[in-house]
Amino acid sequence: MSAANWIAAEYDGACLRIWSMQGAEIRARQEFPCRSRSAVIEALRDRPDLPVLLADLTGEFPAGGSVAPAPTNLQLTRDTGSALRIWVAQGVTQATPDAALHGQTAAIAGLLAAEPQFDGVICLPGRQGHWVRISAGEICHFQGYLTGELLAQLSGGPDLTDATTDPDAFIAALEDALSRPHRAYGRLLALRGATGAGASQLAGLLIGCELADAKPYWLGEMVAVTGHAPLADLYAAALERQGVSVQRPEPDAALLAGLHAAWKSLPKSVPEGRLH
Repeated sequence: MSAANWIAAEYDGACLRIWSMQGAEIRARQEFPCRSRSAVIEALRDRPDLPVLLADLTGEFPAGGSVAPAPTNLQLTRDTGSALRIWVAQGVTQATPDAALHGQTAAIAGLLAAEPQFDGVICLPGRQGHWVRISAGEICHFQGYLTGELLAQLSGGPDLTDATTDPDAFIAALEDALSRPHRAYGRLLALRGATGAGASQLAGLLIGCELADAKPYWLGEMVAVTGHAPLADLYAAALERQGVSVQRPEPDAALLAGLHAAWKSLPKSVPEGRLH
């Protein structure tokens, strides 16, 4: 088996996922709990000779970027905060509403590379979730939410498997939140730390409140939901319940495709600063 010649990585503020890559092929995959920039750097120190392409979903690694509307092809910035060879996915900002995409741009680039004619909305569930409208190969505008982070905190941990225990309870709470989001907020305290059907209700209320606010992004649209189970499964079920046409691209494949395309653009010697 050929040795790895670059590293793909994704950091979401709680976890660092690392893939040892030989071109487009995965040689190994590892996952580490990480809650800070310094922890990420430390986890990468045993790979000092390989270039690391990092999708930082938090913005802790400053990378700059474009202003929406922006092209979907991924741009990189060399990180100068350590001696490691780290290139960070650049983000996209917008003024109204004031919002920023960070390393989420890597998965978007991978999705558009696989389907260049995609015209619709990409839903990226996670600790910080985003709805991104794509048209004519550009990121047109987007909206972010803290639903994943709130759900993890109110559930007592990052494992959200319990939220899938009772699909009927999830859907009932989802519908209630969609129709009366102001009442849904008042039910959260009683469901904090709940298990079983209560955990499903909690997920339904939070995702329902998000869908109520994000309705302009999904009503009458094709929506590609890309993210990890079980959270992405809940979003897909919620949207399908509303009659939305949902695509489910594989999240790791999208991320790695975006990072691989950017890795191929790296020259043999890259100076400090941005790579265009």
